[in-house]
Amino acid sequence: MTHRLTSASTFLTSTSLAFLLACGPGVDTPSTGTASGGATGTPGSGGSSSTGGAANSGGAPGSGGAVTTSGGAPGSGGAPATGGRVGGTGGAAVGSGGATGTGGSAGGAGGRGTGGAAGGTASGGGGGASATGGAAGGGGPTGPAKPSAGCGMATTQAAAQWVQSNVMSGTSTRPYSVRLPTGYDPKKAYPVIVLLHGCGSGTNNVPMEKTAGSDAILIRGTGSAADTCWGTTANGADVMFVDAMIADVKARFCSDENRFFAVGYSSGSWLANQLTCIRSTVLRGAGTVTGGESASGTCKGPVSRIFIHDKDDTTNVISGSVKARDRQLTQNGCDKSMQPVPIDPSPCVNYPGCPAAYPVEWCETSGQMHNRQDSLAAGLFWNFFKQF
Repeated sequence: MTHRLTSASTFLTSTSLAFLLACGPGVDTPSTGTASGGATGTPGSGGSSSTGGAANSGGAPGSGGAVTTSGGAPGSGGAPATGGRVGGTGGAAVGSGGATGTGGSAGGAGGRGTGGAAGGTASGGGGGASATGGAAGGGGPTGPAKPSAGCGMATTQAAAQWVQSNVMSGTSTRPYSVRLPTGYDPKKAYPVIVLLHGCGSGTNNVPMEKTAGSDAILIRGTGSAADTCWGTTANGADVMFVDAMIADVKARFCSDENRFFAVGYSSGSWLANQLTCIRSTVLRGAGTVTGGESASGTCKGPVSRIFIHDKDDTTNVISGSVKARDRQLTQNGCDKSMQPVPIDPSPCVNYPGCPAAYPVEWCETSGQMHNRQDSLAAGLFWNFFKQF
């Protein structure tokens, strides 16, 4: 089903408002950056790119310690840093060359970075606790790559540009596009980012190619609901379409099945929120700008999550993302009694009670209304994803 919220309060009774807040995606127009409302029942108009905050103002990812461990003398641990992405102020738990680090906080505020070596064991500093595959206070890597069936297959498709092809979805043939990274290597398993647009255009997406273009495969399609929106019904046509796109890219290109991510804007965020519930075994993480909760049915395992929502957005009011965030905290098994911790860039916070490998971050902006916030979102999401 497809939904749009309208900013025109004169059209909403208390009963219809309650219905709209519970429902999902609607019209987005990427041209203006201000909510234009739209027909009742779907999340509305998409804004143009905003200036947002600096995409990488939180400090260089990975600065807390070396990405891999090679044995030998105990490492010194990451130097304490204020720019760490997850948890705030601690250094990374992995030492600069040895198995044991002395700088990281054992369950608290490890710097974001890339965590420990995939499959390795990192020992926290102050608390002495150990975490496998990543820093104790940040999201660790998934583990070794899981190459898809397309690995080793040659392709004539040009890299660094969007190329359209068709895929069968149910009984329909639907077009979708793939953007291979610069210097694509068919023997290297790449992470994949599924872009889910706002209403109005199949290209109304957060421009992840600007930050992940050399390091990830990007795919995008177009929603089938009214006003070029996405339907979010769990067994609906658009969920089936996302499944088909993912299956096709795995078969044709070299992807890492352990690192599939979704990025949604507005209507696409509603769909992403549904997918983090019902496709948690497929998605390693997701990032969304505005949107609302559409999850239905029984949610499965944990998914790493980062949310951006403007408190002044009257098209998709922030309570929808709050509901999706709180559901994700429960789904990830987070200790919700622990208060969120400010992290860079402001105004983002991290929920330290979540499992190290499945962090949840929340960025509540102001004054941006229903904008996509490209300058904040694109870099922020990629820095979040590449730690895994």
